Amino acid sequence: MKRLFTVITSIILCNAVMAQTATDVEICQQAEASYRIGLFDDAVRLLTDNISNLSARTRSTAYHLLSLCYMEKDNSEEAAKYASLLLKENPYYSPTLSDPLRFIDLIEKLKSGKTATITTASQQAESLDEAPVPVTLISEDMIKDSGAKTLSDLLVLYVPGMTKVEGLESNVAMHGVYSSTQEKILIMLDGHRLNSRTTNSEQPDFRTSLEKIKQIEVLRGPASSLYGNVALTAVVNIITKSGRAVDGLKVSAGIGNNNTYAADILIGKSAYDIEFTGWASVYSSDGERRDVAPGDKEFYGRVLTPGYMYLDGYNHKPSYDIGFWAKWNDFKFLYNTQSSKKVIPYSNLVHYALYSYDKYRKVFGATPGHTRDNHHIELSYEKLWQKWALKFQTYVDIESCSNNDVCGDSILEDSRYLPSFPGEVISSDIVAGGNVCDYGLYQVQSWNDYTYGGLLQSTYSFQKNAYEGSWLFGAQFENYTMKDNTMLCGDHFDRVVITQSDANKSIRTESETYLSAFSQLKMSYKKRFIFNGGLRFDNKQRYNSTLRELSPRLSLIYKISNQSSLKLGYAHSFVDAPYFYRATLIHTYRGGDKLEAEKMDAVQLNYTHNFKSLSLHYDCNVYYNSLTNNIFFDPTQSLYTNSGSLKVWGLENVLTYDRKRWYLQMNMTYQHVIESENYMVTNSQITGVPDFKLNVIGRYRLISNDKWRMNLRANVQVFSKQYSPISLPTVFIGENNVMNPEYQIDGRVIVNSGIDCQYTKIKASVDFYNMLNKDYYQGGSFILPIPQQKFNFLAKVSYVF
Repeated sequence: MKRLFTVITSIILCNAVMAQTATDVEICQQAEASYRIGLFDDAVRLLTDNISNLSARTRSTAYHLLSLCYMEKDNSEEAAKYASLLLKENPYYSPTLSDPLRFIDLIEKLKSGKTATITTASQQAESLDEAPVPVTLISEDMIKDSGAKTLSDLLVLYVPGMTKVEGLESNVAMHGVYSSTQEKILIMLDGHRLNSRTTNSEQPDFRTSLEKIKQIEVLRGPASSLYGNVALTAVVNIITKSGRAVDGLKVSAGIGNNNTYAADILIGKSAYDIEFTGWASVYSSDGERRDVAPGDKEFYGRVLTPGYMYLDGYNHKPSYDIGFWAKWNDFKFLYNTQSSKKVIPYSNLVHYALYSYDKYRKVFGATPGHTRDNHHIELSYEKLWQKWALKFQTYVDIESCSNNDVCGDSILEDSRYLPSFPGEVISSDIVAGGNVCDYGLYQVQSWNDYTYGGLLQSTYSFQKNAYEGSWLFGAQFENYTMKDNTMLCGDHFDRVVITQSDANKSIRTESETYLSAFSQLKMSYKKRFIFNGGLRFDNKQRYNSTLRELSPRLSLIYKISNQSSLKLGYAHSFVDAPYFYRATLIHTYRGGDKLEAEKMDAVQLNYTHNFKSLSLHYDCNVYYNSLTNNIFFDPTQSLYTNSGSLKVWGLENVLTYDRKRWYLQMNMTYQHVIESENYMVTNSQITGVPDFKLNVIGRYRLISNDKWRMNLRANVQVFSKQYSPISLPTVFIGENNVMNPEYQIDGRVIVNSGIDCQYTKIKASVDFYNMLNKDYYQGGSFILPIPQQKFNFLAKVSYVF
C-alpha cells in the first residue's frame, strides 16, 4: 500500500512539474515569436509579467530574450542588466550563431569583467557609470592576478585611497581615516553586515576566505544614506560565487615558510529551483620570528634583555571561515562563522616592550592577541514583478571576543599594581604570598553579545516619455544585547590573580534598539542625465541616551557619450561611538558614556573614459572630506571626547589595460591635509598614512588552451614617507623615556610576484612576497612603528572534482 501511494504521488508531482514547464515554454515561445516580428514591447511585457513565476530552466531563456529586445530598442543599460542576470543564472552560457554580433560582444565583455553590473551602490542592478559614488570592482580574475593572501591585501592593492595601518588587529585606512581597529568601513558578505556591534570593527584578514569570492564591490565614499551606521568612509560588499559557477567540489592546500599552512574547500551545485554554495577555509602561521637585542632598531623596553617578536602571526588558534548559503525559488538562507587572532608584536599595557609570547597561557582557548569569533545567520525573501521588487530579510549575529593583552614580562617595582576594582574576586592565597604582578603580567577582557533584526524594502520602477527611474524605500529594525563579560588578570605567565566572576565585569550588560527608515530616488533623462538621491533616518535608543542621525546623499551623473561619464556627488555619513567605549566600567577610560557619533561630509567629482580601440579604461576622482566629532582619547587625562576633526582633499587615478594575454592596472593616490584638530597629524600629514601611493599590477597569460593554462603575475607597490610619532610616557629604552614626535618612516618599494599552472582539473601556484627582502616598517594607531615581514612565500595546489 505504501509503495502504491509513493508511485501515485511521484506521478502526480512529475505531471505537475511537466505542466509547469510546458506553461513556461509556451510563454517563452510566444515572446520569441513577438521578438522575431519586431514587437519588442509585447515580448518585454509578456516576459516581465511572468518572470517571477518561471522555473530556473526557462528563466535563462527569458533573460536572453529580454536582453535581445532591449538591445533592439537601443537600451544598452537594460540589455546589459538582463545579460548579467543570464550569466548569473547560467555562468557557462555561450551565444549561438543566430545571436546578433552586439549580443555576442556583450556576453564576452561581461564574462571577461570589462562590462560589469553591481548592486551595492543603489541596492539595484546598475553599471559602474550609473553608480552614485566612485566604485572599485575587484573581479575573480583580479583576485587571482593579485596573489593576495587576505582581504586587506586586495583592498590596499586595488582600491585608491585605501592604505594599510598597524593596530591591535588587521587594519586599513580610507582617505586617512582610521582608529585602533577597522571600524570606519562597513564590510558585508552578500549584503550581510560583518562588523561587530560592540566595537564596530571587522578585521580584513584570514577570517575571510578569498576562494569563495566572485567579486568585491567597493564604494569609495560615505554610504550611510543606504546602510546607516559604520558606512563612514567606504563600503566593501563581498559577493560569493553561485552554485552554478562552482558546479562541483574544489579542494586546495597551501604551505609556506614560517610554518604557514592553509586549506580551502569550495562546493556548489544547482538543480531545478535549488542552488547552494558552501565553503571552509583555515589558515595558521607562526609568522616571522625576529630576534631583537638591545641596540637594535626594533628594541623597546625598560629591561635591557634580548627578546623576540612574531610578525603577521596567526597561531595557536587558526583563523577560519566556514559557511554556506542555499536558495530555493525566492528564499535564501545564509550561515557563516569566522574567527581570527593576530599576534601583537609588543606588549601594549603598562609599557611598550618585547615579551615572551610563547610563555603565556591560553585563556578561553587562545594565547595573547585579540580573538573574535562570529556567527552570522540570515533568511531572506526576494520577489520580482513587472514594476515592483520586494525584499524581506531577518538576521541574527552572535559574537564572542577575547582581548588578551600583555602588560609585560618584567614589571619594575615603580610600575607594579593590582588592576582590581571594588567587589572583584581576587585570589587571596596569591595576594598573601606576596610578589604579585612582578613579572609575566597579563589582562584578558572578554564578552559575548548578540543582535537580531529585520529589514523590509521595496522598489518601484517607472518610465514616462524620456524619463525613467526607480524609487526605493524601506525600514530596518535591530536589537543589540551585551549578554555577559568579564575581566581576568594574571601574572607569572600562567597564574590567575583576579578570577572570572559577575563582579569582574568591565562593560555594562545592557540592550540597545535601532529603528531606521530610508528612501532613494534614481531617475534618468534620455539616458544621459541621471539623478540619484537618498535619505536615511536612524533612531538608536542607547542604554543611556537617544541617537538620531539624518544621512542625505545627492549625485548628478552626465553620460557624455557611451565611452565617458562625469559624476558629482555629496554625502553625509556617520559611525556611532562603539558600545565598547560608551558602556565601559573601567575607570581609566572616562567620558565614554557621553560620546556622540563621528560624522563625515564628502564631495567627489569623478570622470571615467573608455578608450575602446586601445583597450584602456581611465578613472579619475577628486575628493574633499570633512570629518567632525572624531573620538579623541587624551592619554594624559585618560579621557574620551568628540573633539577631533580633519579636512583633507585628494586625487585618485586608475588606468587599466586588458587585452588578449595582458592585464595591467596602475592606480595612484595623493592626498593633503587642509586642517586638523586633535587628530593624528604631523606636519600636515596623517600618522601612519603616506601622502602618495602607487600600485602597478600585471598579469601575462603564457599558455592558454583546452588543457593547459599558465599565468605569470607581479605587482609593485610604492609608498612615500610617513610619520609615526613616539610621544607617550610609556615608551622606554632602558631607563630613558623615548620621545620623538616627528619620527619618520622612509618611503618604500615592495615587489611581489607569482606563477600558476593548470592542467585540466589540477592547479598549482606559488607566490613570492617582498621579493627584494626589504626591511621596512608601518605606522598606525599602535604608537610604535611595526616591522613588516621580509621575504616569504606561499605555494598552493588545488583539484576540482
